[in-house]
Amino acid sequence: MKLKKRLNYESRLRTPWDEKECRTPMQEFLHNRHREHYAERHPVLSETGEAQLINSYIPDECPHCANMIIKRNGYTKNGVQRYKCSNCKQTFTPVTRTIFDGHKISLSEWIEYTLNIFRYVSINADSWNNRNAFTTSRYWLEKLFLVLESYQKSLVFSYKVWFDETFYSVRSGDISRTEEGNKLRGLSSNQMCIGVLCDKSQTLCIFEGYGKPTQKKTYEFFKEHIIAGSTIIHDKENAHKKLVKELQLNSIAYDSKELKLLSDKDNPLDRVNRIHYLLKSFLHAHTGFNRDKIQGYLNLFSFVMNPPLNHLEKVELILDLAFKNPKTLRYRDFYSVK
Repeated sequence: MKLKKRLNYESRLRTPWDEKECRTPMQEFLHNRHREHYAERHPVLSETGEAQLINSYIPDECPHCANMIIKRNGYTKNGVQRYKCSNCKQTFTPVTRTIFDGHKISLSEWIEYTLNIFRYVSINADSWNNRNAFTTSRYWLEKLFLVLESYQKSLVFSYKVWFDETFYSVRSGDISRTEEGNKLRGLSSNQMCIGVLCDKSQTLCIFEGYGKPTQKKTYEFFKEHIIAGSTIIHDKENAHKKLVKELQLNSIAYDSKELKLLSDKDNPLDRVNRIHYLLKSFLHAHTGFNRDKIQGYLNLFSFVMNPPLNHLEKVELILDLAFKNPKTLRYRDFYSVK
């Protein structure tokens, strides 16, 4: 395995005067203030008090071999409880094999990062705000995707639901063209189809493929998320037919051409249309993102839209998921290729 070509992102800690022995008063002030701000954003782990939080999560088993006979084995230099397995004899902490495994950055930075993402701040802007390298912010986003990988699988809707598709373009460099160099017209392979299902409190977003949706895909993707016999409010898209039939849904369907003539307040699909608008705003905040990661972005958007509505409560849920559903991704592995 070899590393990809190293990306030359300058450290956010650096200033133009680091190597200069004699700085002007203005340069000295800017140099010191910049480094102070960096230190505020990157506190020393042993000074954050997060050890108490980490130690509140007591492992049920060894993360290396799943043996349940484990015992306490002292503390790390940062005050985190260490454990030892009676079977494989390896030591570990509550963060071993989680997204925080081997972390050198405090959880307080992770909290700030997730709050920014919830507010539609791009990872590029976040890296500048928090004085992190862009590669670090991108790596953290992938960790966030890992935590939320299964989040939408448990979402189930009943009684009355709204359903419609929206489309998002592939990146400009990936656009397919005709032999004459023109873009393909209509709902072609240049358009990613995203199915959106919602009620008055929850939202589910699933990537259905490229171009126009099909009955088979729509049914397979959404059959587990709607209780049979529910009422579905949608347009007369042909791809919905199998879903409606198999789940015996009470269908209230509208002609999409007629809906375009209505104001938002009079449009019966305004609820799902509003979700479409917010979803595209969220994706636009990450313009140029890797489209292969589209479902990760959709899982994250769904999490942002759904209860709890308070962002700090969302952070609490994210951290709890990270500790209780261990998944890990090392920086070297993320930025490497076979």
